[in-house]
Amino acid sequence: MKKIILAGGTGNVGRVLSEELLRQGYEVIILSRTTKSSNRQNLSYVLWDGEQLGEWMSVLEGSDTLINLSGQSIQCRFTEKNRRTLTSSRIKPTYILGEAIRGLKEPPRLWINISGTSIFEGLEQLSDEESTRFADTFLANLVKEWEKTFFMFHLPATRQVCLRLSPVLSKDFGMFKELNLLTRFGLGGKAGNGKQLISWIHEVDLINLVLWIIHHRDPSSLYHACVPLPVSNKIFMKELQRANKISFGLPLPAFLAKVGAYFKGVESDMILQTNAVSSSRAVREGFVFKFPTIKEAFLELTKHIH
Repeated sequence: MKKIILAGGTGNVGRVLSEELLRQGYEVIILSRTTKSSNRQNLSYVLWDGEQLGEWMSVLEGSDTLINLSGQSIQCRFTEKNRRTLTSSRIKPTYILGEAIRGLKEPPRLWINISGTSIFEGLEQLSDEESTRFADTFLANLVKEWEKTFFMFHLPATRQVCLRLSPVLSKDFGMFKELNLLTRFGLGGKAGNGKQLISWIHEVDLINLVLWIIHHRDPSSLYHACVPLPVSNKIFMKELQRANKISFGLPLPAFLAKVGAYFKGVESDMILQTNAVSSSRAVREGFVFKFPTIKEAFLELTKHIH
């Protein structure tokens, strides 16, 4: 039985990914900062702090794949304190995992490290895996540092793949769950002028993409976990209304979006700024999206709710 290690795998993405890996017959070991027990067959938790080498390294020996999902949620205000936390929660685990792999006798065959499509945050042109022009925002610079840390390691026996993650659409968490509730109350209109682009991926396609990389004989070093083409906020919200069979959504003016973001404790850029990111490399190499359009994604997600 092949062993897959999820570092920082206790979050939403880690949960749905581990469920599918277990279903497919893998042994899953989650590196967690808190002590946890499991009554699931082939699922176990190992304590680590994400900063120092320790006994947890032994579970990496002989593993097939390491997936690093570590990182504090960006759903917060970017105060100096939060910026330090957001940075250290990504950079330190990535660095210590690289150090750990270098010291193993039988290292993982594959190391997938999550980063973010926000490396292009605010740029107007469409950016795919070939694009090398990056933004100069806090999140963009954080992703640059994150990826630099990942690729600083040269590991002859371990294939390294960076997976830039866009917002994940799931009925259980995140963007869709929140916006769908607002839409059903008639509050799901466009935000600001509605022209800002949104990149996204359905959770099923994210899981399938990770599995596709694991099974790939010769994966590339970088993929974007988002659909091939982003959509405008206006279209995004209009399709969500249609999926809910609702004909109206109260628009959210930019100034109210900023006020709402402030009281919610998040940055308004998360709502108002463009993220024009595309995926092309995985598609060229044979990956097929099950939900490539926002209409298909919303119809599938809302059918579980109505």
